[in-house]
Amino acid sequence: MNKKIIYTNSIAVAILALIATLAGLFWKGLYQHDTISGTAQMMGQDLVTLVICIPLLIGTLYLIRKDSLRGHLIWMGIIFYFLYSYASMAFLTSYNQLFLVYVAIFSISLYTLLGELLSLDTKSIKKSFSPGVIHKIAAAFLVIIGLMLAVMWLKMIIDSLLTGIAPSALETYTTLVIQALDLGVVVPAAVITGVLLFKGKEWGYALASIFLIKVSLLGTAILSMIYFMAQNGVNIELGQAMFFIIVTAMGIIISVAFYAQIKGSVNGNKYVELHKSDKETIIG
Repeated sequence: MNKKIIYTNSIAVAILALIATLAGLFWKGLYQHDTISGTAQMMGQDLVTLVICIPLLIGTLYLIRKDSLRGHLIWMGIIFYFLYSYASMAFLTSYNQLFLVYVAIFSISLYTLLGELLSLDTKSIKKSFSPGVIHKIAAAFLVIIGLMLAVMWLKMIIDSLLTGIAPSALETYTTLVIQALDLGVVVPAAVITGVLLFKGKEWGYALASIFLIKVSLLGTAILSMIYFMAQNGVNIELGQAMFFIIVTAMGIIISVAFYAQIKGSVNGNKYVELHKSDKETIIG
């Protein structure tokens, strides 16, 4: 994708997210139609998005300017985080004054990520990784968390169907948006990515690089949500809390080790050389 489009779309997402997060944290009454639990979760996510994700998004633009492969892949993972987070905000949050802002972030992130995925040079990305056991570990991690997430949500839903009692996570909302996104998108994506990476496929390396960043950032946001929920007296299921704590910690550790296997310096010269070499081979 053209760098100008990357810069423009990223800055647009950053500005809109800045507006959304500051409003969510400091605009009293913005979430007045949401439950106490829902409000706590959204404010917890707003905090992480504001202090971690927006600065990281802007920082990766500098790395992309330097043709850094690491920076490029991290940027895609961050865009994936914004896509998922604001899809949930657009579909789950009770209608408020920032509805169009949520939709705009969701839409820009969606088409930016799709555009970049369609133009990825997956062959060069795979060549940029040094061989190592971390790839197998990352593959197993993605498959396991995908399956565990599926089991956790399916158990809750099936128990509800069998007993005829609405799941506690539904609260006063009309449907389970997060569970729908996870079961319909995140779980299949995690499992497919893990399998592709385990088999050493080019797309496995590319998608795992993106997915691991998203898992680490979203996991951090979920831990912030849990903290805000506890501060507001919301009952927290210990099993789910422990699951997200473990997943987040492992996701960060594995992400660091995974990205460390990229050949060359951080400025991505090796990736550029590989990319040029492939072009010369095609031309020659």
